[in-house]
Amino acid sequence: MGQGLAALLYGLPGGSFPINDSYAEQSTVPAWFVQNDWKVNQKLTLSMGIRYERPSPVTERFNRSIRTFDPNVPSPIDAQARQNYAANPIPEVPVSAFRAMGGLTFAGVGGQPRTLWKTDQNLFMPRFGFAFTLTKNTVLRGGYGIFFDALGVTNVHVNQTGFSRSTSVVVSRDNGLTYIADLANPFPEGLLYPLGAAGGLSTNLGQGISFFDQNLTSPYMQRWQFAVQRQILDNHLLEVSYVGNRGTRMLVSPDLNPVPRQYLSTLPYRDQPTINFLSAAVPNPFYPMLPGTGLAGTTTSRSQLLRPYPHFTGVSTSQNLGYSWYHSLQVRFERRFSAGLSGNVSYTWAKMMEAIGYLNSTDPWLEEVISSQDRPHRLAVTWIYELPFGRGKRWGNSGPALVRQTISGWQVQGIYTYQSGPPLGFGNAIIYASLKEIPLPGSQRTPARWFNTSVFERDTAKQLAWNIRTLSSRFGGIRGDEPNNWDLSVLKNTQIREGWQVQFRAEAINALNHPQLTAPNTTPTSTAFGQVTGEFAWPRVVQFGLKVLF
Repeated sequence: MGQGLAALLYGLPGGSFPINDSYAEQSTVPAWFVQNDWKVNQKLTLSMGIRYERPSPVTERFNRSIRTFDPNVPSPIDAQARQNYAANPIPEVPVSAFRAMGGLTFAGVGGQPRTLWKTDQNLFMPRFGFAFTLTKNTVLRGGYGIFFDALGVTNVHVNQTGFSRSTSVVVSRDNGLTYIADLANPFPEGLLYPLGAAGGLSTNLGQGISFFDQNLTSPYMQRWQFAVQRQILDNHLLEVSYVGNRGTRMLVSPDLNPVPRQYLSTLPYRDQPTINFLSAAVPNPFYPMLPGTGLAGTTTSRSQLLRPYPHFTGVSTSQNLGYSWYHSLQVRFERRFSAGLSGNVSYTWAKMMEAIGYLNSTDPWLEEVISSQDRPHRLAVTWIYELPFGRGKRWGNSGPALVRQTISGWQVQGIYTYQSGPPLGFGNAIIYASLKEIPLPGSQRTPARWFNTSVFERDTAKQLAWNIRTLSSRFGGIRGDEPNNWDLSVLKNTQIREGWQVQFRAEAINALNHPQLTAPNTTPTSTAFGQVTGEFAWPRVVQFGLKVLF
């Protein structure tokens, strides 16, 4: 810690300077649907439909975008890099096996189409539902549907690697033995300007790259539910339902340029020899071909030369590998408006799991883990009550006109919400106890100590690195704050004359001023570890409004 400030005090700069292009992207979504409601008899009604979409892949007006990655073509620096490497090889990679293969391709260049991926023509979305009157006061309802997500400019944008370029500050090429940059001249070799498609396979050498998977298609959700509705008395309704959801072909961004698994540590504690081995400085076969990049120095790390594409610091894309699943019990009680009062109580008990990432970049499978959106419990209560005073009401229906006008037309409204907090994760941490020992009882939990921090290894010098991680990325039994909120309002409608009405409103958002806390700090080496340092919602806000209706 503090190395950045120390370097600044020595007059050594850091950072980078970006030069970015503009873009004009486009995608179209022609679609059609057919739907029919069929009342089979007095008890059964069916609803059937199908929707079809054919979204076009994104295009950029002047083809200012990366399209894909060709892993089989030699990089323009391959021959020179192989020659340099042969002079100073490392034992783990034979000279004959060292190559700089692969490079980016551009939309509309070299025979590449203008579209950034292939068109998906199979986006059929059937929907089916039914309602069956079991008895006079009981109805059964259910349904199933498929819903696709959009991949056009709504969610996916052009990749302007090559049309935008960043020049890194390189203060030394020999690990600090000598310096070539200072605060007065942080870029002594000048800035790197974008080359656009003219850069070809040389684009972003020595830096991280990403590209479009040509078989990219729209993720989709399958949703199904079954519900029983029962009328209780004249004005009350009870509904109990099961709702399920399955996400398929969700987007995942795997690391395509990891250090091979056999070089990583499997020890449950910090493996310093492995760390030293992988981070050791070795001669850089790409020097001096990649100035202004992460591979500009005379040396690089051993781990960099072990990667499949050593001439890039990172290689990634988005692929349709992910999935999720959700199951819930939902209960709703409704009081229809009568005697001036209506209300609704809804409760959901649910669980959501997902597999949209890898615990280790070399894992052959996705990590199945509790979703960041999982909230096991959610309660919502809403009500509206017309006060029984004034014209046409139980009390104050007669008397002086001014009094009746004053006490008439008042309503009070409220919304109460409660839900479980978000699940927490601690990164690649070392824990010296059972996971059950991490949560604190409610009586002991405070913003200054949200969970038991004493069971974690907090010494920076003992943290894990270059290892096969086994600790899950998220835990359902360790959660952040539980939102608990009341919104209240009072309004009065006053009739001025026929067709004219004035409405006064007084509203209090978070009326009881409950703190809505953000998740605590979950970085063991941080001085704020286990502490809540912010709020995600407003404190109490009171607002007044006056509206004329005519």
